[in-house]
Parts: sequence; structure tokens; C-alpha cells
Amino acid sequence: MKIITNEQIFEPPWSGHVHASTLVELKDGGFLAAWFQGSKEGDPDVCIVGSRRIGGVWEKPRVLADVSGIPQWNPVLRRGDDGRIVLYFKVGVTIKDWKTYIVESHDEGMTWDSPRELVPGDESGGRGPVKNKCLKLSDGTLLAPASVERGPWNAFIDVSNDDGRTWTRRPFFVKPDVNTGDKIGDGKLCVIQPSLWQSGPSDVSCLMRSNNKALYRSDSHDGGKTWSPIVDSGVPNNNSGIDLVRRRDGRLVLICNPVARNWGGRNQLDAWVSEDNGKTWKADLTLAFDPEPKQPDGRGTEFSYPAIIEMSDGRLAVTHTWNRRQMKFLILD
Repeated sequence: MKIITNEQIFEPPWSGHVHASTLVELKDGGFLAAWFQGSKEGDPDVCIVGSRRIGGVWEKPRVLADVSGIPQWNPVLRRGDDGRIVLYFKVGVTIKDWKTYIVESHDEGMTWDSPRELVPGDESGGRGPVKNKCLKLSDGTLLAPASVERGPWNAFIDVSNDDGRTWTRRPFFVKPDVNTGDKIGDGKLCVIQPSLWQSGPSDVSCLMRSNNKALYRSDSHDGGKTWSPIVDSGVPNNNSGIDLVRRRDGRLVLICNPVARNWGGRNQLDAWVSEDNGKTWKADLTLAFDPEPKQPDGRGTEFSYPAIIEMSDGRLAVTHTWNRRQMKFLILD
């Protein structure tokens, strides 16, 4: 692979933070990207902001969703079967008490309806997609990669058979009894933020972030109804967000911080490739790197929380956080 487009979506907001992007391709070949933005992650003024790329030019960012006075987090975009664009996002003062909200657009991201709860009255810590995109199976089933950070972190799959209008929560993934020494989960293995792909009519797999220096994997052979106990995938992970996509030719492309240290640095972001359905992986391309662990103002150097999709022409589009100051957009060929 090679990078053929590498651009910032907006001029950096030198005060405040931006983080956790998501993107979807528009019908005219453009893009819509979204992220959360405010004074600092978790502050009351944080809302969901986005921009459209039309004719190769990014529009001025604007607020897409805001539940006033409560921090918002981790937007996830999806196109519905009827063409509407769906935006999921988390709302809550603390991560453990997140609720999932949703807004929809019927005009390619120009206007949005009012925010509403995805699962009204849910108090579990969040439903639906938590960071990465949903997966529509070949039989029409919609899978949302979900997780909660209440007590020991854990992940699960939310399932919809009506294009996301109602959801059925599957059980937590089964984790091995591994002592990580990490403060999260009282030293036990924790996983969050799965990323999904389908490799056969009923075969679905996921990789997920962990607090044990590696990505963990689980597989389903019944369309996401039941899942195997999670295992170490062998891919290094620093307990930071990932995303992946299965290309039309069957290859998997994973975007990650390739650091085998829990809470390790986020100053390198790579694309890794698998040609055997995720059994083995190899580093293919570095998307961002800075040897300096700190920025001049003291913030940690950070290239993180990627989103990746396959475009209609077969190329790959990626967005990621750049030092919490701006969002980067890349096209890979």
C-alpha cells in the first residue's frame, strides 16, 4: 500500500481537544467525518462535530449532535438500508455511566434530527457501537461492536435484525483468567472496542483492544449469536483504539499503534495486513510517526483512534486523531 492523500480536515484548534473520528462515504463520492470536540475530553462542552469532503475540499466543521451540558464521546457513522446516515455517540459525565444516543440525516449529512436514546432507559453503560463501525452481514443482520467500562472492562455484540431500530444484547465475551498487573480490572484481563469482519456466510470474527499488550480475538460460526473464548492474536497493542476492514479480495487491513506495552506511547500509527483471515499479520505501512513522546505544550504525542473503510473504487479511506489538535484524512492505494 501507499499513501496517495494525506490532509488535515480543518485548521488545528490550538486550544481544546479533538478525538475519536469516524467516517462514511457519501453517495457522490465525497466523505463525511465526525469526532468529539471541546475544551478537554470529558468536559461539559464536548459535543459531536463533523465535516463533509465535497469535491476534494473539506467544509468548515459544524456541530452534528449536542446533548447540552453533558460530555459526549466516540461517534460512529453508518449508512442505513434506506440511504439515511446514522450517527451513534456516547453521552455521560463518566465513561462507566455512558448512554448511547443517535441522530439521523436524510440529506447526506447536511441536516440532522434531534438526539434520542438508542435503547430508551438503558443503564448498562452503553449499547450499540462503542467506537468502531457496525458490520452488516450478508443475511442482513446488523452487528454492533460494543463494550462497557464499568468494573472489569468487557466487550459484547449488539444485534439488530431491523436495520438498527431495535437491538438484542449478546453476552460478554468469555475471557481467560490472565493476570495483567494493570489497575484496570484489578489486574485481570480486560477488553473493549471490538472491530468486526465477516469471512463466510456465518463466519464472523473480531479483534479487540486489551490491557495485556496485545489485541485479542474471538470468532463466531453462527452469524454472531455465540462467540469463542477470546485468545491472544499476537498483534501488539498498547491499550489504544484500533480499526480494521476486510477488503473485497479477502485481505484484512488493520490500523493500530504497534506497541507491546500496556498504556504505551501512541506516537506511531501503522497499517498491518493479513492474507490468511487474521491468523498472521505483517506491518505494511507507517501512517504517522514522531520520535518525540511529548509536544511542546506538554501533551503526549498522539496518532490514535483510527477509522478505516473501503471506498466504492476499492481504495481505503482512513481518519485518525493527530495530537488531539486536528483530524487527519488519508487515502491508501
